[in-house]
Amino acid sequence: MRRTSAAWMAFFALTVAASAAESPASAPKTPRPKAETVTVSGTALTLAEALKAVELKVDTEPAAKQVVIQGEDGRVTPLLSDEASRALFVDGRLRGRRTEVRGLSRAGLPYLQVVSFRIEDGGRLRTPEYYCEVCTISVRFPQICPCCQGEMVLRMKPERVDP
Repeated sequence: MRRTSAAWMAFFALTVAASAAESPASAPKTPRPKAETVTVSGTALTLAEALKAVELKVDTEPAAKQVVIQGEDGRVTPLLSDEASRALFVDGRLRGRRTEVRGLSRAGLPYLQVVSFRIEDGGRLRTPEYYCEVCTISVRFPQICPCCQGEMVLRMKPERVDP
């Protein structure tokens, strides 16, 4: 009886190994297109605001949440929402100004993945940050302070002064 059990266990192990070899997870993966670093300049707006100029009728509720950069030539570049771009999506004070976005563009994808952005402040492009004056902590998007749970204020990141 032991030989039969051992034979069944061996058969089962070979069957599992064979099915694993045939599974799509072990199939060779197609290489993802490389991301290209690009810089886009224009004005950060919601898609609904950008579409007003071309008089397209769309459902404004979904379009109101999508943030785009509209270039001086009228070209609209939609942004992916993630930690790097979240401030543009949730803080209206950052939109409607000249904006420069550095990001990753991928072939076949119309969205730009933001790496960093600067907005016009006092005639210069500067990086916004949300700062806790008590804890001296700075973050990329509006939130309560992760340390003291207090309010964080929007400010422009201080520029470095070279000696």
